[in-house]
Amino acid sequence: MLKLIKFEFTRKYKLLTMTLISAIALNILAISRGVGGSSMFLVLFPIVLSVLYLVDIIKMYSEDLNKKTGYMLFMTPNSGYKIIWSKLLTAVLEGFALLSMYFLFILINGIYIVISMGGEIEYSQIIRVVDNLLSGSLGFSLGHVIIFLLAVLTFLIAFITTVYIAMTIRKSIFSEIKFGGLFSFIIFLCINWAISFVSGKFFKIITPYYDSIDAVSSTGTVTLEAFAMLLLPMIAVLIIQTIAFTGISGYLLEKKINL
Repeated sequence: MLKLIKFEFTRKYKLLTMTLISAIALNILAISRGVGGSSMFLVLFPIVLSVLYLVDIIKMYSEDLNKKTGYMLFMTPNSGYKIIWSKLLTAVLEGFALLSMYFLFILINGIYIVISMGGEIEYSQIIRVVDNLLSGSLGFSLGHVIIFLLAVLTFLIAFITTVYIAMTIRKSIFSEIKFGGLFSFIIFLCINWAISFVSGKFFKIITPYYDSIDAVSSTGTVTLEAFAMLLLPMIAVLIIQTIAFTGISGYLLEKKINL
């Protein structure tokens, strides 16, 4: 599986390199426009990055299933389970790499904002300074940001597996049906409707769990521990969904795929 993961990253290292270079250039441009530009970069960059991340992951799987260049992957002596799990692990590792990159931008721009506002920074305490900046200006800490970004990454990966399974079902069970792209989209919508229905029932059952959490501190902000506990059920459901859908996709790739 390590060879498959290495193969996946080999295919996209140029794109990742260009993304990093572009991000640095855009951040320099944003900083040149002052504190407002720097703050706007921190808000908009993760949104753009999430879209590019989804497009990249989904596009590569679609090409493997539908283009001749992807046939070689399925001709290797690797099971469908290994192939799909390697793709999922690649998506997870890539996601963490992008999160780390954004975290560095938070630190860099936080330092710039503090300096621009006339503050002084001891570089041995950079994280504490940025944390204090967030707490004072926005009412939450760097810990809140990290937990939220991890939750977003979990959601994106779970979303990717819904796309994977929709494409895999179409390419295996319904491979003879025309207008494959449209049919994959219909399957995707049906899967997400089912997920929403089941999730709605689940969250109604655990409503007392949320009612028992004392989320607001004496200062009127959501505590870090409560914030993590609030997101925990959603993250757990997304992880279960990811594992289940990846397993089903692996089975279909192994037993039913029709390239």
